[in-house]
Amino acid sequence: MRKSISQAALLTAGLLISTASVAAMGPIAKCNDCSNQAAQQTATELENSSVYVVDFVNRTAQKFVTDEKGVTLLSKLSIGELNHINQKYDYRKTYLRAVQP
Repeated sequence: MRKSISQAALLTAGLLISTASVAAMGPIAKCNDCSNQAAQQTATELENSSVYVVDFVNRTAQKFVTDEKGVTLLSKLSIGELNHINQKYDYRKTYLRAVQP
């Protein structure tokens, strides 16, 4: 019984941590049928440290991170972040895939 309680507590803690990280997501910008350079430019224009760019024509999602020097680079999109974006745009009936760096 004690083992199942500790497992349930660990599972709950893991869910709370993953939910908190997804809740702190940056802004999502739409850039349909745009090149990689156009997507990066869209992310740079938002002037945020972390920006998600979605392309519904090509069914892709990208994450761009801006460092302290002002350089915007493509970053790895986590499964939780991708799932959150797909849930947000569920009404479009498209499933986006992550573009990896």
